[in-house]
Amino acid sequence: MDFVDFSAMSEKKPGLLQYLGQAWLVLMLSVCFGAALAGVERFTRPKFEQNVKDFIARRLVEMFGPGTTTAEPTVLAVQIEGRDRKVRCYPALRDGRRVGWGIEAEGKGYDTLLLVIGVDEQVKQLKGYRVITSLETEGIGDVIEKDALFMKQFEDKDAARPLEPVAEAAPAEGNQVNTRTGATYSTTGVVNTINDTLAAVREKLAAAAKEGP
Repeated sequence: MDFVDFSAMSEKKPGLLQYLGQAWLVLMLSVCFGAALAGVERFTRPKFEQNVKDFIARRLVEMFGPGTTTAEPTVLAVQIEGRDRKVRCYPALRDGRRVGWGIEAEGKGYDTLLLVIGVDEQVKQLKGYRVITSLETEGIGDVIEKDALFMKQFEDKDAARPLEPVAEAAPAEGNQVNTRTGATYSTTGVVNTINDTLAAVREKLAAAAKEGP
């Protein structure tokens, strides 16, 4: 006599309602996680933006001298490398008078760079740059924020003309900037980021300067 497995016969295949229930559960979990992430971003973004503003205010003092203050930025809609960007330009103020700008600049070295570029009010002279955030390799690419001699090269350069990166061993003249051996991507990335950003905002900032504070 053949043995009949009644337990196997009693098993039921998942029906449509079960599939719909599982799909609904996944959907609800996705919505909950999405809402949680959105809440975290709404909470953390204002704090991050305020930290950036405070950082830029301190760096403007370094580039423009003691007594420099700033205010809410002018936001310019520009195109950089074919992409629409909104660039925040913070006024550098001395005794309530605008003497220059601190321009947020996003670019790429070995990885993503976020800089603040200091320029005079007419965007004719560079005051320098500072790194806001960087993912460059520690001990190699981070020379862009730790090598004082590299950073000093940018001071008083002609902001109306592109900077030109040259090898570290070559003599730098005019608007040339010596890159760093072993950190070529990072150091050249700073030069390119400054060039691209200034080319995009130069005319609009110069026009704003003519209009006054």
